[in-house]
Amino acid sequence: MNAIQALILGAVQGLTEFLPVSSSGHLLVLEKLMGIAPDLTLSILLHMGTLLAIFVVYWKRIWNMVLHPIQSELRWLIVATIPAVIAALVIDFDEAFEGKFIIWSFYLTSIVLVAGTAINQWRRKNHALHKKIGARDAIAMGVMQAVAILPGLSRSGSTISGGVASGLSRKRAADFSFLMSIPAILGSAVLDLKDVIFDGAGSALAPVPTILGVAAAAVFGLIAIKGFLYLIRKVSMNVFALYTFLLGTALLLNSYVFHWFAF
Repeated sequence: MNAIQALILGAVQGLTEFLPVSSSGHLLVLEKLMGIAPDLTLSILLHMGTLLAIFVVYWKRIWNMVLHPIQSELRWLIVATIPAVIAALVIDFDEAFEGKFIIWSFYLTSIVLVAGTAINQWRRKNHALHKKIGARDAIAMGVMQAVAILPGLSRSGSTISGGVASGLSRKRAADFSFLMSIPAILGSAVLDLKDVIFDGAGSALAPVPTILGVAAAAVFGLIAIKGFLYLIRKVSMNVFALYTFLLGTALLLNSYVFHWFAF
């Protein structure tokens, strides 16, 4: 992997980690296009870059949770994380990263986003929205995060859809979704690090491309968070649903008609 490839992978990881379009799906497609074998070590490091972006944007809220663990949202963050922990320990989704399954996950992301938008619109008409996170919201978003362990299904799109379906405003659901990514990324990194250390699943990476990739993930992650928090007030989530639908369709045509690249 050269420096340009690392920059591209880092930029795409940073953008798609927070936009509701699936980072894992995009990275898989990019790696296939560029002829790069998936590398677990690189994946861990790129996720650490996006984690840095979250801490930059939400440092005040995170610091408040540290100082006031009982009165703050920390308790709901723990509740929201439990379903994903159970799912990760019980179910092995690794095989789903191979083959054409990823195509259908993009379609599934579209369905989740459209459904979340429809429920949110119904709630808005009935004045049933709220801004304060509660147990119902944490459970709904936690269950959707567990479902989003499925490769190609957007974590942010799924959790935000779960939040707005439970009655949260889109902005509030997005904020909590991004905070939920902290334990999700750290937990995933711990599990993946075990495979790297004991099973040799990763590889030795060139320092310069790796640093560039991580830096790109952090910078573009910051842009994605700020940009999405602005866009979510202006545009419907159906815009992203249309994008994932078109991407899934392009990949479907590639697999069965044009054969641009092989999965």
